[in-house]
Amino acid sequence: MLKKTLTILLVFVLIGVATFWYLQSLKPQYSGEVSLPGLTSEATIYYDDFGIPHIYADNEVDAYRTLGYAHAQDRLWQMEVVRRIAPGRLSEIFGSKLLKVDKLFRAMGLQQYSEQTLVEFEAHGDPKIKAAAQAYLAGINAFIDQGPTPIEFTLVGVDKTPFSLIDVYNTMGYMSFSFAAAQKTEPIVTRILQEYGADYLNDLDVAIHPTNTRMKSFVAASSMDQMALRIDQILLDLPAAPMIGSNSWVLGGKKTKSGKVILANDPHIGFSQPAVWYEAHIETPETSFYGYYLAGYPFAIMGHNRQYATGLTMFENDDIDLYFEKTNPDNPNEYLYKEEARPYEVRQERIIVKDSTAVEMSIKHTHHGPVMNEALALDDNWPPVSLYWVYTQKSGKILEVTYNFSHIKNFTDMRNTVAQIHGPGLNVMYGDHQNNYARWSSAHLMKRAKGVNSKLILDGQSGANDVLGFYDFTYNPKAENTPWGYVYSANNQTDTTKGLLVPGYYLPEDRARRIDHLLSEDKRWDVEDTKQMMLDVTSENSPEVVASILAAIDDKLVNSENEEEAIHLLGNWEGNYPLDGIAPTIYNKLIYKIQEGIFMNKLGAEGFDIYMKTHLMKRSYQLLFANDSSRWWDNPHTPEIETRSQIITTAFTDGLIELEKQLGKDMSQWTWGRVHTLEHGHVLGAVELLRKFFNVGPFAVPGNNEVINNYIYRWTADGQYKTLAGPSTRRIVDFADVEGNSWSILPTGNSGNVLSPHYADQAEMYVKGEYRRQLMNKEEIMQQAGQPLALRPE
Repeated sequence: MLKKTLTILLVFVLIGVATFWYLQSLKPQYSGEVSLPGLTSEATIYYDDFGIPHIYADNEVDAYRTLGYAHAQDRLWQMEVVRRIAPGRLSEIFGSKLLKVDKLFRAMGLQQYSEQTLVEFEAHGDPKIKAAAQAYLAGINAFIDQGPTPIEFTLVGVDKTPFSLIDVYNTMGYMSFSFAAAQKTEPIVTRILQEYGADYLNDLDVAIHPTNTRMKSFVAASSMDQMALRIDQILLDLPAAPMIGSNSWVLGGKKTKSGKVILANDPHIGFSQPAVWYEAHIETPETSFYGYYLAGYPFAIMGHNRQYATGLTMFENDDIDLYFEKTNPDNPNEYLYKEEARPYEVRQERIIVKDSTAVEMSIKHTHHGPVMNEALALDDNWPPVSLYWVYTQKSGKILEVTYNFSHIKNFTDMRNTVAQIHGPGLNVMYGDHQNNYARWSSAHLMKRAKGVNSKLILDGQSGANDVLGFYDFTYNPKAENTPWGYVYSANNQTDTTKGLLVPGYYLPEDRARRIDHLLSEDKRWDVEDTKQMMLDVTSENSPEVVASILAAIDDKLVNSENEEEAIHLLGNWEGNYPLDGIAPTIYNKLIYKIQEGIFMNKLGAEGFDIYMKTHLMKRSYQLLFANDSSRWWDNPHTPEIETRSQIITTAFTDGLIELEKQLGKDMSQWTWGRVHTLEHGHVLGAVELLRKFFNVGPFAVPGNNEVINNYIYRWTADGQYKTLAGPSTRRIVDFADVEGNSWSILPTGNSGNVLSPHYADQAEMYVKGEYRRQLMNKEEIMQQAGQPLALRPE
């Protein structure tokens, strides 16, 4: 018996040892030696305390080859997932759950656009840029050939396959997917116009041109929610998230203690694990750059060196138009345009679905773009809806632009580079060691006829709503070396240089207002001040909203201790969102309940749900809550006329009852940190058994949707505000001491390998508001890194 027991024990020990050594073999190699085919001379990577690779090579091509290898050993699984999104190939590895995602991207034709752009690049691209991009891909493929297979490939059952330039273009195509606001907002705006009229929209943040006060009904108003619900579900199922917002400001020398420029930037992107950015630092005789890289993309999207720094925010301009088309009743293969029949162009797509049968798609195109009905599962009551997107309509030079981001010579060179970006709309922030600073809004802005409201689904038959062309870059909003000493961007509407108001899905003015208020103070800034400002959790708008709410509450109906205490807390609240705050919990419940009282009876449950997920809602509720005479307060389905006071008082009373059920009767326990949380989800973390292994968190977090420390969530009936997006990095570059006083933090870690010590080593620091230095001094890097990873020619 003892012998049998010992045998079993030995088997388990051997299995444990084998498992241990297997898992150890999957870790990234951060020191020692490896052979890297194609290198012309030895390259060296020093990994600092947070796993940031500092690459030293004798030439740029070797540096990019080395970067590809380093990037792959930390992020190969993320690269695999991201490269599959734009061409619609997620179902091949995840099955039918992601079929709707694949259908959307197949319909948009990003793969075809990437192929066309690649042909142009191969024919006319700069040989230097080609060599750098191909070297990066060769580094990835070398790791695929000789490195260990990340555990996700084994668990999902996916083979590693080489990367090529088409994957690079598809990666950028996916990251350009910033138009979801149009597909979520335009149906609900169109519905309100058809069902209730322009006066209702004018009470929200939608200015309706007199020619749009009446609109032909192409589809029943009650069906409008289908499109928005579908696109929202697709976004929730995406295994990686697109850019959605951001803060940035650049202080000129007259605003800083040192007299030198300081750049601050925190791009807002959906949280996921791995996080979106990979930090890496390259040094060669001709190149020096500390950059932020996307998975599978060779060139830094933003970063800095000792001469200049760049940052990004989303412009939020409207670069999408949706059109109602009409199929020729005499020929289903044609559509009508200006009373003439035109043939649909038809593209066939075949989607491979894991463990199921392949799905065939037949995608029609009008001159506006692809017809989206099948991809969005619209029922037969819908006419064809086509999508015009500037990104796929115009030829782009994205590889050239992003390469130049880390190779520009001066201020003018950067401005000229920004002018080449046709989409997506970005605000490019800039500062340099010569005390220049700027904000340039980049995009090819559409010319539309007077009276065309791009927030509606437009009539595509008449031709009156077609895009007329594009404005010259001189029309784009910009701010350069301003007299007041700084520039900023927070996804707010900005003025153009020639008086053009650019249509868009801009976010509320809260963050922009707060940033401008703080920067306009009569003080000189340093890095420590900037760090604290990036963590600011105060909204100057929230107390104004509270004032409208409290003014409307009927005092005669306030009869409990908690109600009286809630009024007291809100009345004395300064609009800040710390973890231990109680007023934020009450305020957010009221924001939801008041809007539920306003919109649920008019839009229905689905319409209300969609409205609450739009930028339109965010920009409208402060205006609406203060408008005592708005038509929205009345419920059209009751004989009596409801008032603002009735709706808000009921919302206040019911909201507190719900909070008591959720958090208990002791109001001191209603702290913001109990209901506002962040968990970084890995695509495999959706499987409960794997969640703790792959996901990072959850953490209680401060902030809210519209403060500088921007943790973004949705208002929901359950009163739980799970953070969906926020700062994808917080970074500060100080030109008084670039090497010694530039800072960053990532939401989790620089490695996407779950077995790496750098998978989540920044997560606690991030939620605590801490930073780490961005090292560029070689002596300091070598001292911190210890034994480097040497890559030798094969």
